[in-house]
Amino acid sequence: MIGAGGRRRAVIGIGLVLAVGIGLGLRSADPAQADPPAEASRQRQLAEAAQVADVALGSLGSRIAVAREHARLGTALTASGEAPAPELIAAAEALAAASGEADDAKRGLELLGGLAAAIEPAEEIPTLSYGGRDLEQIAAQLEASAAAATLFVERRHATQEIVSALSAALAELEQDEPSAALTSLAEADAPMALLDAWEQRPPLLRYWMTISADLLEAAGDIARATLANDPAAAKAAGERYAKAAEAARGADNALALALSEGGAAVSATPVRRLAAVADEVDDARAALRSVRLRAS
Repeated sequence: MIGAGGRRRAVIGIGLVLAVGIGLGLRSADPAQADPPAEASRQRQLAEAAQVADVALGSLGSRIAVAREHARLGTALTASGEAPAPELIAAAEALAAASGEADDAKRGLELLGGLAAAIEPAEEIPTLSYGGRDLEQIAAQLEASAAAATLFVERRHATQEIVSALSAALAELEQDEPSAALTSLAEADAPMALLDAWEQRPPLLRYWMTISADLLEAAGDIARATLANDPAAAKAAGERYAKAAEAARGADNALALALSEGGAAVSATPVRRLAAVADEVDDARAALRSVRLRAS
């Protein structure tokens, strides 16, 4: 038998257990409501980590933007026949200098991702697919493209020299100066040899070279026939020239297209990669803005 005192103590004990149980049952499972100060601290940490990552991305984006502008100008100079190497080398140097920022930004996002996994598992944190070593590889490609672009410009100038030599020879034939015409035509030999040594030249350029060679040969035959005082040979050579000149109208368009496409292709691969790394920075910063807003 339990005495009166024992029953009273038992009732009090049961009441305390019920009170604690009710209190625990009423506590929210949401950490923000269960412990508001601690949750606020966690969110503050998340926002600060997002800010650090965003600053690193901003610094990286600025350097990449400089490199991209130099690369764009270098590509434009290649297409227009001007000296592209200084701009392409400047692009390579600017990108190589961004390798440290790339590593910082990548680490910042990784740290943010780990923190978010503990605080906000549902939060999607952006990542960076490349680091400093990748930027150095693109920089090496840009530097290599500088030499290729310089050679392309030399070949472009070679086509202009051929056209100039032929134009000068025609003007001298008009003035009945066949010897001078042959001298002018000889000026096309070196640039034609330079183009002929281009093993991977565009197909449209091959077509232009074929037509140009026909024009040069026919003009030379006219000059030689004139010097030999051979009207029949001069007439035959003139007919060959007229036929080649008719085909040359399409050849000039082919040359313009070949030079335009060829100039853009010289540095196309590193320029595309450069655009891709720049886009990743922009996308990551856009995603971080929403993270920072939710964490603030």
